[in-house]
Amino acid sequence: MRHKRLGLLLSSVAAVALISACDPATESKDAAGTTAPAGQASAPAEVASTAPTVDEATKKACTELLAAIEDTAKRVAAAEKIGPPAGHIAVGAEYIAGSADLSAKSIGASPVVADAATEVAGAMDALDEAYQKDPDKKPSKTALNKAVTGLETACGEG
Repeated sequence: MRHKRLGLLLSSVAAVALISACDPATESKDAAGTTAPAGQASAPAEVASTAPTVDEATKKACTELLAAIEDTAKRVAAAEKIGPPAGHIAVGAEYIAGSADLSAKSIGASPVVADAATEVAGAMDALDEAYQKDPDKKPSKTALNKAVTGLETACGEG
């Protein structure tokens, strides 16, 4: 009896599968108006753009991040005019403030942009440390410039 029920169940499943394969309601039409059975992909009418789309939060974050970097650079330049050692303390403070600002502005951005902003913030923190370590020496901004270029690239890619 048990095998008979299993056989009927399998026959029912097979019948439903056959009926649904022939049902016009389960067929889809592509852009040319030809039908394709359900489960088969129709050829797309247009090829989708391969360019990445950038969400609004990331666009906003990029705009704010790049503006914050520019603002920090202006404030650092003004602090550098004070001269060492007091000026270096002021420069370090500006880098710390800029780093914190970048961290706040990267919230909600795509992971790629947020990671790039974190790199810039890290470079700013490293510059603060370098200024505090040797107030008579002006440290290189190469790492910061490289990180900013990385952020600009990330913002372009989304």
